[in-house]
Amino acid sequence: MNTEQQLARNGGQALVEALNFVTICRTLDPLGNYLHIGDLQWWCRDGSLDDQQNWHFWSQENGEILALGLINGNEIVCLLHPDFRTRERYLMVRRWALQRLKERARQQGENQYEVWEEAADDDPEAMSFLEREGNERREMYFHCYHRFLADPLPMPVLPEGFTIRPVAGEAEAEMRAALQRDAFFPGGSKTYEEGTLRQLAVMKMPHYDPQLDLMVMAPDGTPAAGCICWKDPVNRVGLFEPVGTRPQFRRQGLATALMLGGLQRLRERGMQAALVIGDHPGKEENSTEFTSSRFVYEAVGFQLLRRIYTYHKVFATAI
Repeated sequence: MNTEQQLARNGGQALVEALNFVTICRTLDPLGNYLHIGDLQWWCRDGSLDDQQNWHFWSQENGEILALGLINGNEIVCLLHPDFRTRERYLMVRRWALQRLKERARQQGENQYEVWEEAADDDPEAMSFLEREGNERREMYFHCYHRFLADPLPMPVLPEGFTIRPVAGEAEAEMRAALQRDAFFPGGSKTYEEGTLRQLAVMKMPHYDPQLDLMVMAPDGTPAAGCICWKDPVNRVGLFEPVGTRPQFRRQGLATALMLGGLQRLRERGMQAALVIGDHPGKEENSTEFTSSRFVYEAVGFQLLRRIYTYHKVFATAI
């Protein structure tokens, strides 16, 4: 089965086109605020983006894509080609997305619908626009980190008896999914069964490399921490999505060692840089767990590229 046939089962033809589009965007604007191809594939794991109505492309007569609108749950994603990035096009994509969310809410018999949007601190115009539109900026935001892989990479250091190894294919999907659910509970999958289905969907993505789906194994064979590394072979940039540690194994340096191992593997496969995004609660005292991730990323050499803020608004379907 070729790449496009595999993709058509997970996100449909829209995902095929979207992967090509974001690759082109990153080629033209390497440090721009664009999704990585790994982001798109990770989002498609629960089947919600199989609905082709949640994607919309705007193209020139020659077929070149100018913009992409994407509905991920209740979140609006507006992506514009670097050479055609204007406020008018952004508003065009956003209008489509709002209308799509309204139509979906009406079809489900709902009286209102919520909308989530993002704006980065290197785009103050977008932040101001969303605030003028009455969107509430939430306290939690995201740190987007970048690391060049030409810089020195320390060897991973693990506690005695712990090891790093890749997942052994679909035979270990259930075990890998349980690690993922425990690491991110109460977020993520609602049940272990749902988590396993999502893990199997991820494993069928054409850019998924089982050798880059890594776990830290405890001395008794329990998976203690895990991460997936994604490759963009065109732009030679990797992505960590997700990275998580089971609660009982935290504060032992496992995530740090895991990420160093992942960075080494990405560099061996020709990647020149890597990305990772971490949640930040907005106030240090709100959550030790959330703030700890950024310390891990900084410890392995990632540097802050931008902050991404989340905005929220509730609309009535009758309006």
